[in-house]
Amino acid sequence: MSNSYLSPLLQKDRIEQLPDAKKKELGKLKKACSDFESIFMHQMLKEMRKTVKKTGMVHGGQAEEIFADMLDQERSKTMSIGLGDMLFMQLSRSIVPPARPR
Repeated sequence: MSNSYLSPLLQKDRIEQLPDAKKKELGKLKKACSDFESIFMHQMLKEMRKTVKKTGMVHGGQAEEIFADMLDQERSKTMSIGLGDMLFMQLSRSIVPPARPR
């Protein structure tokens, strides 16, 4: 399991001590948070595109709309604003509670 998606609250030594089931759960949670961010960005791009006025000169009709939507969907997979990471940091606390100071 790579440490690239673990929140700062989850220390390396604590992660290594986790059972495999918890590690799998963290991986699934990271994927779900990333997918949520991608869907959010796609919806945002779609709404932004609606604000652009279309002229009759170069409008490609339904085919252009389908292509633009597919393009936005692919672009949203690589766009990141940190929403997925923030969600993961918050939700990972339910799987692995933060260490309490002694």
